[in-house]
Amino acid sequence: MKRITAFTLVEILVSLVVFALVIAGLTSVFIAGGKLITHNRERMTSAELGKLFLDPLQTQVMYGSWNTDATYGWNGSNNDLREGSRAASSQNINNRIFDEVHTVSNVTVTAGNVVRKVTSTMNWNEPSP
Repeated sequence: MKRITAFTLVEILVSLVVFALVIAGLTSVFIAGGKLITHNRERMTSAELGKLFLDPLQTQVMYGSWNTDATYGWNGSNNDLREGSRAASSQNINNRIFDEVHTVSNVTVTAGNVVRKVTSTMNWNEPSP
């Protein structure tokens, strides 16, 4: 007589639990990968926007209008190469608001030689997990 073999209920439950743990682990890997891709995309967007915000300052450097109000300024107003901090306009891209603030300061490189340093900072809010 041939004996029929089958899985018991306990074996099926144990295999379902192991399968669920594997699927949960793979799901968390895909979610973390998606968040990393989104974060890197936003970093690249902020770098491009930073370049866009700083491009008008190059015009002011070419005109040599460092400390005076001029018509070449940010948004057609005053000169943004004076010392201090200034905020540029915000940009809304992919439902994220990117804000840029640049700070202009004097830096002494050698005795008597002072150069102007511009530091640009991009801020945006990422969604919470």
